[in-house]
Amino acid sequence: MTNFNRPPDVVAAIQRTIEAEERLKNDLVRVCCWIEERHSIQPVKIELQRHHGCADNAVAHVVPLARDQATRRTIRGEAETVLRALGWVVKPEGRDIRSIYGRTQGRSQHDRLRYYVEIENIFRSSQVAGPNDL
Repeated sequence: MTNFNRPPDVVAAIQRTIEAEERLKNDLVRVCCWIEERHSIQPVKIELQRHHGCADNAVAHVVPLARDQATRRTIRGEAETVLRALGWVVKPEGRDIRSIYGRTQGRSQHDRLRYYVEIENIFRSSQVAGPNDL
């Protein structure tokens, strides 16, 4: 493997970005589980789009993978609300994007309910308006 001899601050920034990406993937699964439990829609699949070079806490677009337009709009609105409550910023801009996919498939019912409760607790314990308040 090539040794690039990067300065420590660059290495730290790269590590922060990698950790943020992993947290986003985990949060996306949590969001999918929460929506699935809330609406009894199975399975829930969401595509998150991020801009190349975006801030670590930024998401460009939330794209529910559902056929029905009304369902897509509902899921998108709720998913964006939950992502904001989890500390993400939804910031659509006109730049190139890349996608991250989240789905509930393969998650145990225990995990799904735990994720649902975690997100509900975030709404209860914070000043963030939940989907029921919109």
